[in-house]
Amino acid sequence: MHAENFIILISLTILISYISSLVYSLTKIPDVIVLMGFGILMGPVFGYADKIMFDEIAPLMSILALSIILFEAGINVDITLLLGSMGKALVLSTASIMGSILLIGFVTSYILVLGLPFLQGMLLGAMVGGTSTVAVYGILSGIGDLIPNLTSTRVLLTMESILSDPICIISSITIIKLIMQPTFTIRDTVKEITMVFLLSSALGLSVGVVWARVLDRLRTRHYTYMITLAVLLPLYIFSEDFIGEGGGAMTALIFGLAITNFRYIMEKFGRDEKVLIDKKRLREFHDEITFLIKSFFFVYIGVVVSLSWKYAFFGLILVVLQVGLRYGIVDVLSGQFGFTREEKALSQVVYASGLPAFVMSQLPQIFDPEGVFFANTQLYPDLTMPIVFGTIMFSGLIGPKLAERALKRKD
Repeated sequence: MHAENFIILISLTILISYISSLVYSLTKIPDVIVLMGFGILMGPVFGYADKIMFDEIAPLMSILALSIILFEAGINVDITLLLGSMGKALVLSTASIMGSILLIGFVTSYILVLGLPFLQGMLLGAMVGGTSTVAVYGILSGIGDLIPNLTSTRVLLTMESILSDPICIISSITIIKLIMQPTFTIRDTVKEITMVFLLSSALGLSVGVVWARVLDRLRTRHYTYMITLAVLLPLYIFSEDFIGEGGGAMTALIFGLAITNFRYIMEKFGRDEKVLIDKKRLREFHDEITFLIKSFFFVYIGVVVSLSWKYAFFGLILVVLQVGLRYGIVDVLSGQFGFTREEKALSQVVYASGLPAFVMSQLPQIFDPEGVFFANTQLYPDLTMPIVFGTIMFSGLIGPKLAERALKRKD
């Protein structure tokens, strides 16, 4: 793909994203759907965008999208609200992923792909059982005018998506190890997930507290946001590489949280310490960067989508099953864990996969390149693609209308 074409694609992405968000009140179509449609036109339909090049930049998109979106969530959330939602988010994420593993594993192995071992079917469920932070963020941003009082719901669903990344990744790797090394135990998995959460949170908190003090000293200087970004990206990579897969997401969130909630954190440690940080300026600059990254992410999904009628049909079946499962899980959990009306209505319908599922779909090929244990490693990306596309389409286009109708019915 020529450099000029790439620049034009980015420019069109920005314009389309901005215009679609402006006319949302008329069309009721979230900008994420418009952007994915634009990506499909530019990629599979007209071939303007080079799919091979976009496949190669997947790791870059993953790092940029997750680190920047989660830092955005951290600097914009009240820490007390976050702590109040943590328990609900963990239960919701765990139940949804475990349910997906069992349901998709059974349907894939015994109905859709006959002869596929049950564990290998369960692996697909682990890959697509979680939610994507970028997708959830984009969908909730698009429906903010449609449904009021989204603050606690946004925190709940964002936290769920953050927690789901390491759970899905480690669950996928665990199932692969169970297939390839039958002696591997579930207890090892639980221990690994717990350590990733604790260590990544500690890293984000400690660096965030230190960086808040640095920003306090540099508050009269220019470019403080740019150097914050220069700290955030390596910090995310360090957490992913040295703490574990999924740790970067939690580190980025807590890093942003520590910067804007510095005084609260210091009080909890028994210290009356304050810093002066231009939070408004920090958030405004970061909003601009988030807008660009979020917009390009959904165009990226449209460009790399594989159009196959067979797998599209299989994916549609699995999406319908996932949506039904999610509805039932939230219905059960909402009463037991005190979900608000908005939290329940939107949690039932906002259940979108994304880039992490694409990344995990490559794991069988990475772990078993010779095809000794997996007869068809290409099955996973082929089925993951329509599932991701279908869940985003449902959550962004149909889900908000169902949630709005449910809330009106209860008024």
